[in-house]
Amino acid sequence: MLEKNAAVLFALIPNVDKVTFQFDASSNDSSLNTTYERSTIEKVVLAKLADIAKSQEDLASF
Repeated sequence: MLEKNAAVLFALIPNVDKVTFQFDASSNDSSLNTTYERSTIEKVVLAKLADIAKSQEDLASF
């Protein structure tokens, strides 16, 4: 799910190269975070993410 969300963010924001999701666990003062890079996600989805957001239909089908 996070990987998919990162891909959508990269598609919508062309000048972002790195996305970090951080989750705080307030009950034990710890946090979990994970970072995704545009180049890695583009290899996974086999597409140039900037091209996906060129039309609303392409983005919706993605």
